[in-house]
Amino acid sequence: MIALGNPLLCDDGAALAALRRLRTRRRVRNVDFVENYSSGMDLLDDLVDRERVLVMDAVRTMRSEPGTCLEFALSDLDGTRQARLVDSHGLNLATVVETGRRFGYRMPRLMLVLGIEGRDFTSFQEIPSESVMDAMPDIVDRVERTLREWECTDGG
Repeated sequence: MIALGNPLLCDDGAALAALRRLRTRRRVRNVDFVENYSSGMDLLDDLVDRERVLVMDAVRTMRSEPGTCLEFALSDLDGTRQARLVDSHGLNLATVVETGRRFGYRMPRLMLVLGIEGRDFTSFQEIPSESVMDAMPDIVDRVERTLREWECTDGG
């Protein structure tokens, strides 16, 4: 499981907060919990040679209430690939995966992206907003259910 975000920018740290809760619960086995703060090409190292990856990040669709957990397949992000390789925010997930494939790296055969709807991505605050934190138990349960389902398909 990979959580993306900035732990210093309020709701941008929502996925990191969820990952930390999951890590302490220890209800799933055989899962690497990875925190990635840059979302640039170093994300490639976190993806290469993995069978399945669940990626969590904060999103701002403005179509859902803060704290809503939205599910995306990697193909849902096809339209977000960047045309240029240099960007002030780094490379987005779809671009990193496509770059890895083009360079011949073995990328995950299954990738699920969970976006946590946020609103405040500019306040310097180490804890996500109240509405996101209120939804955190449901978010963590949702991720845990997915990881346990994957564990069951492995015969565990």
